[in-house]
Amino acid sequence: MGLSSRIFLIAMLVGLSASAAYAQNNVGEADNVAKAVAGSWKNPAGGACETAYFKVGERTKTARGEDAMVGTVSDAGMVVPGQLIVRGARIGQFINTMNDKVIFIFEPKEGNKLTLTPMGPPVLSWKEVTLDLCPGSRP
Repeated sequence: MGLSSRIFLIAMLVGLSASAAYAQNNVGEADNVAKAVAGSWKNPAGGACETAYFKVGERTKTARGEDAMVGTVSDAGMVVPGQLIVRGARIGQFINTMNDKVIFIFEPKEGNKLTLTPMGPPVLSWKEVTLDLCPGSRP
């Protein structure tokens, strides 16, 4: 085996090791994000846990194969279903499953708070809101 073949083989093994380590850490990141957004969330400005502003459910995959969670956002009688991406380049985006476009950007905050920023239809007229976690709603 020539020197260039050995160098190539070593580089390939190092690359595979790095990819495996990155994938492992990325899965941990998805778990952390999923834990941070789990549960039901209410609007502190008059919201109630019985009619939560945001509820997140089971883990799933997007059409692109990204790790996500099924959820709904509700306000003023309008219910918007979608998926919240918890791993990948679009982490934190709540997307429309029909057209794969962003509806909201989610940002977990300290103290069991979650900020939602409207980014696409049908919620462009909604205001950014910071939600409070409903007590006892996390699994």
